[in-house]
This record gives sequence, C-alpha cells and structure tokens, in this order.
Amino acid sequence: MTSLKIIKAAITPKLLAITLFLALGNVIYGYDTASFGGVQAIPAFGKQFGVFEPSLGQFALPAKTSSLLTSLAFAGKLIGTVIIGPCTERYGHRLGMVLVSITTIIGTIIEMTAKKSVQFLIGRIIVYIGIGIVENVVPTYQSEIVPAPARGFVVGSLQMFLVCGSLVASGVNRRYSKFVTSSGWIIPVSIQLVTPVLILAGIYFIPLSPRWLLYKGRREEAIAVLESVRPKRDVAAGLCIEEANAIEESIREEAAMRKSGTGEKLGWMELFKGSNLRRTMIATLVFAFQQLTGQGFSSQYGTVFYIREGLGNKSFTYSLINTAVSLPVCFLGMVLLEYFGRRPVLIGGAFFQSLFLYIMAGIGGQEGKLPKANINMMVASVMLFNFAFSASWAPLSYVVASEVGTGALREKTMAFSSIINVVCAFAVSFTLPYLLNPPFANLQARVGYIYGSIAAVAMLYAIFFVPETKGRSLEELDELFETRPSIPAWKFQSTKTTGVGAKVAALEGSKRSNELGVDDGDTKSDALESN
Repeated sequence: MTSLKIIKAAITPKLLAITLFLALGNVIYGYDTASFGGVQAIPAFGKQFGVFEPSLGQFALPAKTSSLLTSLAFAGKLIGTVIIGPCTERYGHRLGMVLVSITTIIGTIIEMTAKKSVQFLIGRIIVYIGIGIVENVVPTYQSEIVPAPARGFVVGSLQMFLVCGSLVASGVNRRYSKFVTSSGWIIPVSIQLVTPVLILAGIYFIPLSPRWLLYKGRREEAIAVLESVRPKRDVAAGLCIEEANAIEESIREEAAMRKSGTGEKLGWMELFKGSNLRRTMIATLVFAFQQLTGQGFSSQYGTVFYIREGLGNKSFTYSLINTAVSLPVCFLGMVLLEYFGRRPVLIGGAFFQSLFLYIMAGIGGQEGKLPKANINMMVASVMLFNFAFSASWAPLSYVVASEVGTGALREKTMAFSSIINVVCAFAVSFTLPYLLNPPFANLQARVGYIYGSIAAVAMLYAIFFVPETKGRSLEELDELFETRPSIPAWKFQSTKTTGVGAKVAALEGSKRSNELGVDDGDTKSDALESN
C-alpha cells in the first residue's frame, strides 16, 4: 500500500469532512498574517496610519509602528492560548471554535473602523485571541479523533489551510496594492469576516472528541461518536466498542501509575515532572524553532523586504507567487510525514531552510547594486526557504506537539508549547523591522545569517531529541514515554509495544500501515488476536 492508500483506508469521508472543517480556523491565521504583511505596504494604509517617505516616494509605516502593529498582536494570541487549555478540558473543543469566531468578528470590525493605529492594534489583538484558541483546539481535537495512520496527514492539514488563507490575502493585497483611498485597506481587512461566519454556521454538527468524552465518563456518547466516524465494517465487527474499552483501560492505567485513582486531567505543574518534562520540552522546542527559523521574515515582512530591495513593482506579485507555491508544498509535506516519518522530514526541512537562508544572505549582503540575475536568485532563495518550511516544520510542529502530550495533559502541553511559540513569534516580529530597516541595523537580506544559523541548530535538535511518532497510537506513546523513559529519540521507531497502547494501535489500523500491508479488516482481527 502507498501512504495515500493507507490514509484513505484509515479515514472515512465523514471524519475527513469534520476534521477539515475545523481546520478552517487556521484560514483566519493565514489570512490575517499575509493580509497585514501586504496591507501595511498598501499606500492607502500608509496614508492612514503612517508618514510620507521621500526615499520610497509614498506613504509608509515607520519601523516603530510596523513593529508594534505586528508584534503586539501576539499578546492576544498569548491570552487565547492561556485561557483555552482549561476551557477545553472542561467544556470540550466546540466551545473553543465558537470563541474563535466571535473574537475574530469583533476584532475585524474594530480594525475596519479604525482611524488611529492604536484602534487597529486593539482589533488585531482581539483577532489574535481567536488565533491562539484555534491553534490549540484544532490539533488536539484532530489528534484525538483521527486513527494513527492518518493522524499526521490530517493534523498537518492545518498549515495547508493557513496557506489557503495567505493565498487569498496575497491575491486581495495585489488587487488593492495601488489604492490610495481608504477602501484599499478596509476591503482586504473586511474579507476576514467570511471564515468565522462559516464556522459558526457549521459548528453544531461537529461531534465531541471521543477521548474527551471517555475522560468525562461519558462512555456511550464516545462509542456513538466512534461509530459515526469509523468504517461501517469496523462498526459491524464491534471494533468501536473495543477501541473505547482500550482507551478506557489506558486512562485507568495512567491514573494508577500516578496513584490518583481517577481519570481526571492533571494540573499545570505536572508538565514539568517525571517523563512529562521530556514530552513538554519536545513540544515546546519544536514550536519554538517553527518561529525562530525565520518564517516571520517571509510571511510578515516579505512584501516590505522586496520593496526595500528596490523591487516595488513586483513586490506584491512575488509575495503572491511565494504563497501560491506553498499550497501544493503543504500537501506534499502532509504526505511526506506519513511516508518518511516525522524525524526525517524535520531534519531535512531544517537543513534546507538553513541552506537557502545562507544563500539569500550571501547574495543580498553584497555591496552596491545587484545584477538582475543575483536579485532573481535572492528572490528564489526566499521562495525555496518557504518551500522547505511549508513542507516540514510548518505542519509538523502541530503534529508533534499534539502527539507527544499524555492524555491527562494534552491540552496543557499544547497550550504551554503554544505560549512559547507566541513568545518566539513576538520576538521575531518585534525585532525584524529594526533588523531590516535603517536607521537601525539595516541588515536586509543578511538577516538570513541569523535565522539560517538557528535553522541549523533546529536540525541538530531534531536529530538528537525528537522521537519518531509515526503510526503510533496516542496510548502507545504514553507507554513508551512512561515505562521506557531512557529510550533515545532515534530508537523510538524500532521499539515494540505490548500493552494497551498496542491494542489501540491495532484497532486504529496502524499495524496495517506499519507492518502488514494487508486488508483493513484482516489486519485488525489478527492484531486483536495477538493482543
């Protein structure tokens, strides 16, 4: 079986529709990031909130204003990230998506009506509260309801939806790139209202996570959800009931191991105790490197960078091409991480990110006016960096962070790692305008040396510390982390499991994808007998 056939066998049309519908939330993030990245370069926006720059011959945002509008928005993401973990544990994932929609609608209206940059900033902060929520709710929900063979593919789709939002924003920005009237920036901002309205219209039909229901003791509801999203032959064979039984057994074992005698969720401090510390560090640093390797340079300041490099006539077109290329690449990354595994894709992605950033810095850092061929190569390097990022660390950060946390801490693991992600994103967004522009550092393309070096460190981290989670049930990962804490990252893939986690993996069909390569029904029956 090919990877795509394995994924197709593991996921039903209804389950695919449910998980991809929730991933619409990431369209908001992608649209906002790319939209503001271009909107701040539209003359109409510069006229409203900036000053006239003689060197550019047009209105533009000062570096300080650009820095604050971009970076302080992450305060909202931090708020959303902090509040949503406990909220999801108590009320489930659907409430989170309702909050995403409400905050996005309110924030966008505030942005559209802004006359001063302070009001626009308040609107961005409120929108980013929703973004902080969606980046925690969606991957944890998807990881809990999707079978192991398709989990990476589905959770990785978050980045593809982010790019879809970015692509729409880039096209809209290009359309209004020459406008000097207020509609030139209000219309691109207002389009952001579409996605949250769609989510509100459909969220009622999204079932609760079966694992969340089992933690709440709502067994019959959990089984009903599993039977609604698993293949009919599995339902007829009673495998959904077996899956619920195995997950319940895992919850009891986990509770017994920590001597709590209960399946309730754990507190924040448990993130840093015992084997949980290792899991927290993996999720946290993977999310940190996602930001620190320079993606903010490409996504948030790409258009401004092209203008500063003297490519004003083509700056919006280059940004549109850069985003358009990312869309098929994201889909490629979704397949690669299930075909090759998480570790190889992370390692290779970091290597190529570092390579292309160094090439960009080497070319763009030359003195004097660059020949056209060199300029084209520098632009190509930025796009190839984005290619490598979109196929690796962009989708895989969500996948790894949603997989490594134990069931009793999954929401908090995701929330804490997202907090660090926000802090890193803020640091990059705040400092980039000062690194890029005069009269400060004025590094321009030479920022590639900084982020390229960080990408090289990320590659080493992936080699030595990130375990392979491909094809493992979430309960199998619990067994590996809890009972065999000394297993080095590079031996995770070859280590066999024999407990309840292996039974869940068999029921989810991961044994088929990893070992047997035979018909779905035969594999599950054989695997169950072996357990």
